[in-house]
Amino acid sequence: MKNNTSKIKTIKRVLAPVARLAPRLKPRLKPLNDIREAYKGNTGQWTSTGDDPQFACEFPLFELHTGWYMITLNIESNSVHDVAKFYVNQGKGYLEEESIKIPYQSRKVAKRIVKFDRKALGIRFDPLSSAGEFKVREFLVSPVTFKFAEARMLRKLMRWNPSKHEDTVAGTKQMLMQQAEKSGQSYQVVLECHYSALFSAPQRSHNYNTWIEKIESRILPSKEEVTAIGKDSNKPLISVIMPTYNTDAGLLNEAVQSVVDQSYTNWQLCISDDGSSSSDTVDAIKNWAKAEKRINAVFGDGDAGIAINTNSALARATGDYCVFFDHDDLLADNALFEIATSVVQHPKLKLIYSDEDKVDSTGVRIDPHFKPDWNPDLLLSQNYICHLVALKRTLIQQLGGLRAGFEGAQDHDLLLRVMEVVSADEVKHIPKVLYHWRMTPESTAASAQAKNYSTDSGVAAVADYLSKVSASATVEQGKYPNTYHVSWGLPEDIPKVSIIIPTRDRLDILSQCIGSVLQRTDYPDYEIIVVDNESVEPATHEYFEQLKAQDNINILKYDGVFNYSAINNFAVGHARGDVITMMNNDIEVINEGWLREMVSHAIRPDVGCVGAKLLYKNNMVQHAGVILGIGGVAGHAHKYFDAESAGYFSRLHLTQNLSAVTAACLTVEKKIYQQAGGFNESHLKVAFNDVDFCLRVGSLQLRNVWSPYALLYHHESVSRGHENTQEKKTRFNSEANYMQEQWGELLSSDPAYNRNLTLVREDFSLAA
Repeated sequence: MKNNTSKIKTIKRVLAPVARLAPRLKPRLKPLNDIREAYKGNTGQWTSTGDDPQFACEFPLFELHTGWYMITLNIESNSVHDVAKFYVNQGKGYLEEESIKIPYQSRKVAKRIVKFDRKALGIRFDPLSSAGEFKVREFLVSPVTFKFAEARMLRKLMRWNPSKHEDTVAGTKQMLMQQAEKSGQSYQVVLECHYSALFSAPQRSHNYNTWIEKIESRILPSKEEVTAIGKDSNKPLISVIMPTYNTDAGLLNEAVQSVVDQSYTNWQLCISDDGSSSSDTVDAIKNWAKAEKRINAVFGDGDAGIAINTNSALARATGDYCVFFDHDDLLADNALFEIATSVVQHPKLKLIYSDEDKVDSTGVRIDPHFKPDWNPDLLLSQNYICHLVALKRTLIQQLGGLRAGFEGAQDHDLLLRVMEVVSADEVKHIPKVLYHWRMTPESTAASAQAKNYSTDSGVAAVADYLSKVSASATVEQGKYPNTYHVSWGLPEDIPKVSIIIPTRDRLDILSQCIGSVLQRTDYPDYEIIVVDNESVEPATHEYFEQLKAQDNINILKYDGVFNYSAINNFAVGHARGDVITMMNNDIEVINEGWLREMVSHAIRPDVGCVGAKLLYKNNMVQHAGVILGIGGVAGHAHKYFDAESAGYFSRLHLTQNLSAVTAACLTVEKKIYQQAGGFNESHLKVAFNDVDFCLRVGSLQLRNVWSPYALLYHHESVSRGHENTQEKKTRFNSEANYMQEQWGELLSSDPAYNRNLTLVREDFSLAA
């Protein structure tokens, strides 16, 4: 924990919790010395010069042994929403990757079931994620039976987990037991894993109101900018396309009003009603069309369906661009201004999209979705673009509009067909929230299950796209509704793969790594190249001799100071494979299809580097791709999330394009490796060489891909240790400085991320 003496914060006195069970379960909170806490006499104030408040939990007359417990927490905090963390020392110290997270809302009770596998030697409690004031109103740790814990976990899974669980407790339990039998794990382990995953997702709505006030308000256009774009001779006419059917008149009126109130005035609203039986809906549309000359309405006979009804509205459009707008949602005041500005600045644009959020039943904005820039592989995995979308009208006409037969995913189908004919420089993402989804019981904003046919339609749309670009690619439903798993397949003449593993002794981890590759890899043609960087232990050399007896294993000697870049460049020069896989010696294979998955992407003509999903041994995420700019240079996406967590808008389970992936397990064609110049062995001997390499590959107009379907353990840094000596720190700082000088502008605006998300943490939380 870093100390920052320039920051002083006040922490309100911790109140004694109200005991519901035995008094011995009330923990006493003792401030930890390393954050320099001091009690201010009778004033009831805690003052700290540390970055975060930390407390040791003491349990008088009570010890936390192996078993199930329920933590009950009620914190009053000035941040409204936050995440409390508990660090349990079960013999290895307080580890971040083993922390217990409890998201909470100020002054409301939060509970979580936890299991201790062995006696707890100590517990650390961090009530806030950053500096601020808080008061602990209730804090209870209660031992419970497994029967009690199971019932509570199943109920929570049934209600909140966004997967294919049954909608009953019994159905959820049956599904988990089937998973346990299939995986060979115990039912309790699988149950706890799924339950814990619910607490790993970022709290996307936490402090969103603060973000709106402090961040969004600063980037709103000025009156002068709005006036200027309105006077520009090249300003576009924007047609807003709204299909309706029995829409609640109140919501419909608010939706239309949000168009009428636009700061940009050169628009038309085209409404097509699909034979609504509600006179309120029909009357509302007619009243608007009569009152506002820019509104054009048409009424159908009914039963046309969403695609045909939308096309009917499109037929009335005369604008340069068409914006798609659901009948009960809301546009931000400057939505059309932002679209028009983008068009004036970049006249060749064919597709423009923005970020979005949701509006709950009380009118509060929540759950913002801050999206990446153009990301074709993510679009195949999920319609991440969704709203707000503006398309050039002539392009829509060229494609024939929306297609019947894809209802529920008709917009996704249109975007996939757009992807066939547009180039990346004809697409623009506006990183601003311009669209507000209404959370009504019927809307997909409230529940993806509200349109349960949409996933099947989405599978059909993706399959149709794949049929035009690859003879071997297939698609199936992904882990969550409206997500998709694309398998690209391999040619009959599969390429040989060279798996390069640098090492210096550490026989324990090296033998585990190689053993897992040999035992759990179903790819039929690969060689392993072990690069020995001056191993000295006799047992290691004996192991090398054993490996040499195998036809597909080669031992290369590399003498000299450790230089990861130079070692890999040296090994690639000796590789017989057309495809290279770099692998750390502390990797352990989990699923047999890992190499097939990575190679199937690497040989695609528009793909460069391919990365894998790497887990700590406790099944928390170590690597799910690299995000540029975190910590100054780069960090790992979703680090410390549970492997089963959905992640940020399901991205932990979706194939996607990222700017970089880690070389702890990286696959790339040998010709691309050489074309990009290999790893930088002069400036990046140890750190960031993989990030630099991926960025140079990206500059060749190739996309880097991260796949969640290549799954491996990464026992991080056990082979070389941490940057804990002055020499290592100096070298690390030098390499970080090189990256910032070489890639500075890109590091501050990762196209696979979003400027509205944090560069301080790796959890996709909001930027401060």
